[in-house]
Amino acid sequence: MQRLAIMKTPGKSEEGSRKLLVTIEIWKERYSLKFGADVENKSLFLQTFTYSSIGMALVSLDGQWMKVNQSFCDLIGYTEEELLSRTFQDITHPDDLAADLDYMQQLLEGKIESYQMRKRYVLKQGRVVWVLLNVSMVRDDCGRPLYFLTQVQDITALKRSEGLLLENERKLTEELLRNSEKLTIAGQLAAGIAHEIRNPLTSLKGFLQLIKKGPDYKTEYLDIMEAELDRIEVIVNELLLLAKPTDRKFEEKDVKSMLQNVITLLETQALIHNVQILTAFTPGVTIYCDENQMKQVFINLMKNAIEAMPGGGKLLIQVKKKQELAVIRFIDQGCGIPKEKLKQIGSPFYSTKEDGNGLGLMVSYNIIENHHGKIHIESEIGVGSTFTVSLPIYTPSRLHPAFH
Repeated sequence: MQRLAIMKTPGKSEEGSRKLLVTIEIWKERYSLKFGADVENKSLFLQTFTYSSIGMALVSLDGQWMKVNQSFCDLIGYTEEELLSRTFQDITHPDDLAADLDYMQQLLEGKIESYQMRKRYVLKQGRVVWVLLNVSMVRDDCGRPLYFLTQVQDITALKRSEGLLLENERKLTEELLRNSEKLTIAGQLAAGIAHEIRNPLTSLKGFLQLIKKGPDYKTEYLDIMEAELDRIEVIVNELLLLAKPTDRKFEEKDVKSMLQNVITLLETQALIHNVQILTAFTPGVTIYCDENQMKQVFINLMKNAIEAMPGGGKLLIQVKKKQELAVIRFIDQGCGIPKEKLKQIGSPFYSTKEDGNGLGLMVSYNIIENHHGKIHIESEIGVGSTFTVSLPIYTPSRLHPAFH
């Protein structure tokens, strides 16, 4: 029970006019509060406290709820009686409590007059609500702290909107970065195409000028011109694969079977380079793929490995299962790739080979990415390189959504 006692005391204002000073004493157990105010101001305060659309509360110096209005009860989900047996610490989110207590200590020490913060309350139902908290200190005539006056507004919807806004801004930023990256790659491609095609065109133009000067030209001129035209054709075909991939036909395919077919195709080239192809296949490893595109990747990686060993060597091809992945490794004994150049592998028109254009690997990266896999490279100078292709194991019940 609360007991309200009103004592009328004569008093003077600064202008010297006599006024009626009202002291209101509210007791609840061991708490005793005193207000000094004009009758009109006192009535206005009580009406404001009671009928305010925002939550208002009086909190003791140790955090006990002393009085709360209905708006505060509606927000928190507790009745006034339930709250008066609790402290503000009981319903404050643990992550926000330390900051709140620090501010209150500063109020008690007179370092600040009030504070505002965003915090979370844990409601009676267990749900969390975000509030904007405004707290000030009420003191007696001697400046001694009496209690805290708290005002609370629900800002959960605002926080949710801010979260959505931040998420939209993040997505927009990512999209801008992706578009910027695409423009950068397009610029690199354009520069590379100009460089790669200009060289053979320069040769063709030179030989045509020689032919125009007279009929006594050498037949090897025509052979060189044909070779340069073939080079341009290779570049154009590789670019077409990047720009307009053919219609893909995804099926369940055995990795071992595909690799054996590719090995058969490249055995002659391996023999010419004095390269021995070794295999270590785990049977029954299947993936969901476009067979032609996957074979194209295997051909590119095997050709690169063979060409990386001009003096001969061994090429080990491994197929293993690792959790939900098919892991295919191409391990050569070539000259290796410097660490600083590894990041450039797969970039347009970057190649460690003298006559390479880098488009084969770029196409391979593109194909593996479209199959929701990854290519990883490890290399050591003088030892060799390992190209690892990781692809999802074929499981009908857990097929990647993008394949449907």
